[in-house]
This record gives sequence, C-alpha cells and structure tokens, in this order.
Amino acid sequence: MADLETTYLGLKLKSPVIIAASPLTQNVVSLMKCEEAGAGAVVLKSIFEEQINEEVNAEVEANDEYLNFSSAHSVYQRAATDFLIEKYIKLLASAKKELHIPVIASICCKSLSSWSEYAKRFIENGADAIELNYYPVTSDARVEGKVVDEDYRKFVEYARKNISCPLAIKMGSKYSALAHKIKLIDKTGIEGAVLFNRTFRPDVDIEKMAIVGGTPTTNGSEYADSLRWTALMSGEVKMDICANTGIHSSETAIKMLLAGAKAVEIASLPIKEGFGSITRMNNGIKEWMERHGFEHISDFCGHLAQESNEEGYKWERTQFLKTINK
Repeated sequence: MADLETTYLGLKLKSPVIIAASPLTQNVVSLMKCEEAGAGAVVLKSIFEEQINEEVNAEVEANDEYLNFSSAHSVYQRAATDFLIEKYIKLLASAKKELHIPVIASICCKSLSSWSEYAKRFIENGADAIELNYYPVTSDARVEGKVVDEDYRKFVEYARKNISCPLAIKMGSKYSALAHKIKLIDKTGIEGAVLFNRTFRPDVDIEKMAIVGGTPTTNGSEYADSLRWTALMSGEVKMDICANTGIHSSETAIKMLLAGAKAVEIASLPIKEGFGSITRMNNGIKEWMERHGFEHISDFCGHLAQESNEEGYKWERTQFLKTINK
C-alpha cells in the first residue's frame, strides 16, 4: 500500500498536502476538519505586521486626547499590539492542543525586524515552524535589482539568526534573476522555500472608478511557474521546496512532487470544493503511486527535476517547440 508520509522542514507529515494560510486556518473547528480530511500540516492564517501597525496607529490616534505624554503613547501602543498578537497566540495554542499534525505560524512581514518578536512568542507557544511572507514591491525606479537582492538576503539572514525553529520563506516569482535569489536564500541555512506566494492583485471597478481587490483564489491553470521553478531549483538547493499556487488536483500535486517538491500547499481548492477535496487529493496520489509501483513519496520525488533527468533542459524552454512532447 502506498505511504504518503513525507518530511518537510524536518517535520514528519502524514501527507504532502499542507493547508496554506487562508480563511480555512483561522479557527480551530476548521483546522480540525482539515486534519480529519487528511492534511499533513496546517499553516495558520497569516498575521500581518503591516495590519497590526495600521490598527495600532489608528487606536492611538483615536485616543490621542487621553495620551498627553509620550510615555503614555508608547504604553498604549504596546498594549494594543499585545492584544492583537495574543489573539493569534490563542489560536495557535488551541490548534496545538486539538491537532496531531504540525502547526506552522505565518507572518507577513513589512520591515526587517519588528516582526521577530512575534515569531519568538509563537515559538514559545508551540509553533512547529514559522513561514514568513516577504515580498517588497520595488516600485521605486531608482532602486536597482542588486539592491533588492541584497536587502532580501539581509532579511532572510536576520530571520535565520532570530528564529530558533524550522523556517520557511514564502517568496514571490517576479524577480529578474530568480535562480540567483533562491540560491542566496538557500545559503542562509533556512529549511524551506514556498514557491510561490500569490500576492494581492489590485483591480479597478470602472463604475465606481475605484481601486479594488482582484480575485483572491486561484484556478487550476496557475501552477506553471511553480512547477518550472521547483523543477529547476529542487536539485540545486539543500532546503526543502514546497509548491504553491494553482494546485487543484492530485495530478497537479503529483507533478510538483515529481519536480522535486517535498510538499504542496493548497487553499483555493478546499475553499471552493470543501474539505473532502483534501481527501480526494490524497486518494488520487495514492492511486497513482500504486499504479506505478511506488511505496513511498521518496521513491519518485524529484524524478523529473532538472538535475535528475536527462531531458531536464526542457524546463528552460521559453519558446514553443514541436519536440517538447516527444
């Protein structure tokens, strides 16, 4: 019988299917349903450093007339921040109490260092790993690519030095030299990278002539970049790669594993089709493994990675060729 157990970030997972940070992972009842359906791990809904700062500043401004002294401002700001972080810690603690699978805390970072205190408190309260989301939009045309790369390297190095548990970085794909950036990250010694973060996509309401949020969920055709770069880099780095974005079927999950991913993160599929889709994905992977004679994920993981396959050069193709499917 096929065994879906795998290892990611040094954690043993009963399945390579991880539920990504999303509305599905923001309360304990939903988290328990994820585990019951067969999830190998869960990533708690992200806590946003930027949102905390905005909410705290709004609270301070709203109570400004009562805060006549600078020390009062600082005390109130600290208390408001603690309140928001404590809400997250309660979710984490409840999840650790009720679940038997790894619980990963997620932080969306805006700056270099202020989030590190959150991470330490999450670790103290049982987080099995930390997943950091850091994707600065370099809209300033004066900033060169090498500066962006160096800042990113410093960020990950700082994170590695200040986080004592397994650490993954969930990164974006829109960089000029993505292979170089992934290698830079790997050299910091972190345990994993999630390829790729699906960032907020602004849209426009033409009737209201206003900026609005685009569709927050993915569809099953959005996995190509994650698949390509997983295959290109999984054999070149020591850290584990977890594939993310557009994984809506067991077939796509298998593709990612063949490309070298140790696990996959999903959210849009169970949001759209319910918790049963997690079970169906696991069953689909098992059926495929049994059909091909594989007992363990490790038997085929990375089989089609560029470094492991004589036709790995095809992952670098950017033009359509008749020979690509031969």
